[in-house]
Amino acid sequence: MFAVLVPLKRPDHAKTRLARSGVPHHQQLAVAFAWDAIAAALASPLVAELWVVTDAADLVPPGAGHLPDEGAGDLNRALTRASEVIAARSPHLGIAALCADIPALTSADISAALSLSDQRCFVADSEGTGTTMLIAPPGVRLAPAFGEGSAMRHQQSGALPLTDELPTLRLDVDTADDLARAVTIGVGFHTHQALMGDPPGGEPPIER
Repeated sequence: MFAVLVPLKRPDHAKTRLARSGVPHHQQLAVAFAWDAIAAALASPLVAELWVVTDAADLVPPGAGHLPDEGAGDLNRALTRASEVIAARSPHLGIAALCADIPALTSADISAALSLSDQRCFVADSEGTGTTMLIAPPGVRLAPAFGEGSAMRHQQSGALPLTDELPTLRLDVDTADDLARAVTIGVGFHTHQALMGDPPGGEPPIER
């Protein structure tokens, strides 16, 4: 079983590349992407706890816990501190850091990745250079190294790259083309609402 950490920026600081791509409602989309990723993770039977790491407590959706961002602007520092808090509180749980911009994520893909993680491992993004999820089993330090080229850094740090297909877990959305691919696969309820200009909220009609 795992505790999942999802870092979430305030929407006015998120998805700037998406805005530059000319996609409307990018601030609403940033929150909606996160809420759909969180909903999919919470639906996984392997997820015991989910914590949103953010200074924007008002953006934490129902069902998720909140941990303050103690990274002083550094994502990896924030995740490291959050993982230390959870490891001390729930040492029997593995810990996974999940990116917030995965709106097509399904519980099946996140469950498949977590079921393979008997050692520290990561899921590279669809381009093979970034990381969408980093996983550490109980008693193993998370040691996040997110950012440009993170897949190589995680592998160099000893994390095993998962090679299973996991298409919805690999598709992070930074550009209009990424969003178009996600819509083709099938985005979650909140992203669908945001694409129509509505703020995230309410309950999805079916579990993902």
